[in-house]
Amino acid sequence: MGDIDSFLSELNKKYISSTKKSKDKLNRKLRISELRKRIRETESPEDKRTLRKVLVEEIKSKGISKLKTTSNDPVEYHITYDTFGQTLEPVYFWVLDFMRGQYGLKLDVNKTEEGFEASVGGGFFGELGTRAAVMQDRAMKILEVVNNILRTIINLIYDLKEFEQRLKLYEDIDPKKQHNLSTRQGAEYGLKSVWMDQVDIKAGLGSINQLTRGDLQFITLRDAFFQIRNIKEVDKFDLNDRVKVILKKKFHEYETWRRLSEVELRKRYDLEKHYLRAQVDSLRLYTKWAKPYLRAAQKLGMKEFKTKTGLPSPDVISTFNNMQMELKLFGKKEVKIEDVEEIKSLAKKLKTKEKYYACLESEFRFRTAPQIARSGQSTHYAHLGVIDIFFRAYVLTDEDIKDIESYEVYEDMSLIEELTDNSLASLQLDLDTYIDEKKETKKEEKSKSKGFDLPNPFAGLKELFSPLGTLFGTSQKEATPYHLKLLESKVNTKAIDTCNTMYSVFKKAHRMIAW
Repeated sequence: MGDIDSFLSELNKKYISSTKKSKDKLNRKLRISELRKRIRETESPEDKRTLRKVLVEEIKSKGISKLKTTSNDPVEYHITYDTFGQTLEPVYFWVLDFMRGQYGLKLDVNKTEEGFEASVGGGFFGELGTRAAVMQDRAMKILEVVNNILRTIINLIYDLKEFEQRLKLYEDIDPKKQHNLSTRQGAEYGLKSVWMDQVDIKAGLGSINQLTRGDLQFITLRDAFFQIRNIKEVDKFDLNDRVKVILKKKFHEYETWRRLSEVELRKRYDLEKHYLRAQVDSLRLYTKWAKPYLRAAQKLGMKEFKTKTGLPSPDVISTFNNMQMELKLFGKKEVKIEDVEEIKSLAKKLKTKEKYYACLESEFRFRTAPQIARSGQSTHYAHLGVIDIFFRAYVLTDEDIKDIESYEVYEDMSLIEELTDNSLASLQLDLDTYIDEKKETKKEEKSKSKGFDLPNPFAGLKELFSPLGTLFGTSQKEATPYHLKLLESKVNTKAIDTCNTMYSVFKKAHRMIAW
């Protein structure tokens, strides 16, 4: 966390805010670029969460629409609406429907932030706590099974790696697969060592190692066993008959074990690969089951609202039955270069690297007193209280909007991804090796069955006729800074008009004074 604090401090010093509008805008763009780069390079989820929060604040500061006056004030409307006579839900859904409705602003709307805090002495806190505890208990039971399966998968992967090492010795000992004599000899020595350490050792005093080191002192037995390649070679060695008898017996046992063990080892290798595949499927299934409970528990978790000085919010009193909520809706509509009247005739010949959007953010700050409402045999909480609504206009690019809209997703899902998906991600390389082998063989067979590739008779025509496009005006040029400035001005005007319409119609629809 210290590295992030020092990075942000250096960033503010490097790109300090300026009173000049053009310079301040450039500095903010550079800060945003640096933040995006650092987020990509950072691995810590906690650090990424902090950087994303700062990034969203920078994007909104850069993109907020401002009045074309000497004061250069940002466009923001604030309405305080007292709804102790009715619930809060109709106000929220009216704004949502008007923002995206066919007869409203026709914006593409997403919920970007949501948080609440209930007073600990209220009934709503106990109700939410009970529900969250149930979700957490169910999720943890599933995660226990996930951890057990994960341990099994890790053990299977290590077993398969050991099997691969052994099978490599069997492949290297085969003259058809391995033409290098030294490699074949090394593989032979390796298999003999495995047989002596794992199979022959069970013979006790009759094993080669014990006979070589014991009182019987068959000193040449071990070296001779490593040198012979078949039983017929035993008689060629200058050894006494007792040693030759033992060598023939041991080598016959070794050859039998080598032949049978390879078959059994390959069977077990295939069996454990199938078992690994089944365990991975089970892990994915249990992870899928755990996610809804983890999401529900995460959403039921409360946020602690604080003032600018870091103290608890004065709107939530521990012994009162009240609650504070914050919610943001973000609507967008693309403004194309064809919509700019000054360059409408040139619009078809121009293109922009980024898409520009006129955006409207509706922020709700609820201070409510939850009341139990009964409907038949069921009960629910009705929220009565005061709403502070803020309408803000923004000019943003598609990349800016992606960062803003994904902020809420990362906030909610970072812990869930760590608990579920990351367990498989860390083992993905090994899993791809052992699970996707059949897919690779199928691709190879498919590519082989295609046969010969015939040359394309039309190849090269595109390169031949592509220069003609420029002669007839079909190619598009990159928009100049002048064109982009006109486009941004148009988007800014559109965003301000959208915000004004939202504010004006809301007041009229709710019987407030409007002008």
